[in-house]
Amino acid sequence: MLFDLPHILYMVFSGIVTAGILITASFLIKKQTSKDWFLRFWAIITVVIHFSSIYYDYFIVKIEHPELELSMFIPAFACNVCMWLLVIYAFANKENKFMKLVSHFLALGGIVCGAVGILLNEAYDRNGLTDFDTVKGLLSHSTMLVGCIYIMVGKYVKIRVHSVFGVACGLLILLVDGAVVNALNKIFDMPSVNSMYLEGAPFDNMPYLNTITIGIVGIVATFLIGVIVEFFSLEKNDRWYSKIRKNIDVREEDESIKGEGK
Repeated sequence: MLFDLPHILYMVFSGIVTAGILITASFLIKKQTSKDWFLRFWAIITVVIHFSSIYYDYFIVKIEHPELELSMFIPAFACNVCMWLLVIYAFANKENKFMKLVSHFLALGGIVCGAVGILLNEAYDRNGLTDFDTVKGLLSHSTMLVGCIYIMVGKYVKIRVHSVFGVACGLLILLVDGAVVNALNKIFDMPSVNSMYLEGAPFDNMPYLNTITIGIVGIVATFLIGVIVEFFSLEKNDRWYSKIRKNIDVREEDESIKGEGK
């Protein structure tokens, strides 16, 4: 059912609404405290929508014991990790070095996860828009997308070549998370969930595709994006290669001074 008329209409509508919200926010929200609460709102609403199916099943469908989805109690997939990282970042000290790395990952990797969750939504492929779980899944990816994009729109982060370190950090988090989740399933003799696709590719016709290969592509793409952004937004002396050259010159000068002192 992917890319049928309702799916295409949802993607178009979601894209227009997302753009409208972000453009409006960029013009109206100027104070840093207001920006922080705007980001927190989208982080929280994403979690609320993600868990909304439990309350829908209980109050609307009248199921006395609603079932928990795997992603509600185990962050087995990249979107789950990005969702919780967005919450943590929204309430954390933005000057923390680790949070700065996370911000670069969310501003790029989070956007990819949100977009993929809308474009290639497995639940929609199975059920279309006839199922509440599918609808709330699409909505939560859309709200997460707003939050992740706002990290750039709200000027929490500027994409540069050094954003590669943030994306690499995010990739490491995903790999560690996937390894832990897969190990726990084996320890407790539970069926494999193939967390982060570490135990098998998501598509049979592309056996090379997993979180590692996707992450490597992401790191390379981040570097190229950073190079392009710096070329158009920074003076030559402020670009990544000039900074590396300056650091090398400073180190050589320091070593030369130490040598003379001896």
